[in-house]
Amino acid sequence: MSGDVLEARVERQVHRGLRLDVELALGAERALLFGASGAGKTTLLRLLAGLLRPDAGFIRLGDRVLFDRPGRPRPARPRVDVPLRARGIGFIFQDDLLFTHLDVYANIRYGLRGRERAAARFDEVVGLCGVGHLLGRRPATLSGGERQRVGLARALATRPRLLLCDESFSALDPSARYDLIARLRHVQEAEAIPVLYVSHFAREAIPFGARVFAMHDGRMIVHGTRPLDVLSRSGEGLAGVLNVFEGVVEGHDDHGSTRLRLDGGPTLVVPYNGQAVGARLTVGVGADDIVLARGPVAGVSARNVLAARVERVVARGAEAEVLATTGALTWVVGVTAPAVAALGLAEGAEVALIVKARSCHILDARP
Repeated sequence: MSGDVLEARVERQVHRGLRLDVELALGAERALLFGASGAGKTTLLRLLAGLLRPDAGFIRLGDRVLFDRPGRPRPARPRVDVPLRARGIGFIFQDDLLFTHLDVYANIRYGLRGRERAAARFDEVVGLCGVGHLLGRRPATLSGGERQRVGLARALATRPRLLLCDESFSALDPSARYDLIARLRHVQEAEAIPVLYVSHFAREAIPFGARVFAMHDGRMIVHGTRPLDVLSRSGEGLAGVLNVFEGVVEGHDDHGSTRLRLDGGPTLVVPYNGQAVGARLTVGVGADDIVLARGPVAGVSARNVLAARVERVVARGAEAEVLATTGALTWVVGVTAPAVAALGLAEGAEVALIVKARSCHILDARP
């Protein structure tokens, strides 16, 4: 467990219309970086990795200075400029860049040549990324999600001290994307390294459960550890948000469903999944798949009726998002503005969250 802290202050003239000037600090935690196309997100990751060189600034990872070049008047050369191969940084691109002539086994082993305990590390990352059943296959036979999991395993094989992900999952369908986000959460927790994940989808900050940075025109405009607050302050809407929670299987019902005890929250009835009692699952529920009710609820087919309290209402013209809490969990619920008025939804209001079991999607499972 490295516990490394990334600290950076970098400047670079990207082109005539964009100058990057960013300060960043990130501990052994997950962080999501979002912003409009052209904001400088990918450039920042390339500067951190050593694929590009800042005009001025510094980059430190733990006790190592990776780059140091004072501002004007600056010397012709940086005082420190550690090459990419020696920085100890893993990088996952949107294009996974797997070797097409090698099978999955050889792709993951490629970076482990000559390293001590290579076999043990190989087994470790294969299990962590859930690719053991893919080892004999070539990249061309894999789905997009499978390719990205293999790319993740390959990036982790060398034990990087920092993992950078450049819109790695953006081309995938929502189900595969959220499954990989859940996988990336588990990886960060297991490896205890900083993970910086760039995404076009700001709403992914909520299932990622991370520190959030918002960029605009080459600068950080807002950041924080409460994704909902950062998204609200940055002007981003919460439409299409997937509520993602972890829990433990309590048991299975005869009529084909599973009871999942959410960490810090209630028990949720989800579709039967065959996992053993005690197994850990990650479940996703779309904000637009939840119905709100006031007063007693009876005579509904939905398997989940959860008592909750309104924490906040975020209005967006004709639509709104209601943030409601059950125990230690916060749910995002999509509603219309007329519904807010008709139900009297305001901070402190007691509500019921009505959720169909079939609207609960299992994203990832761990023993």
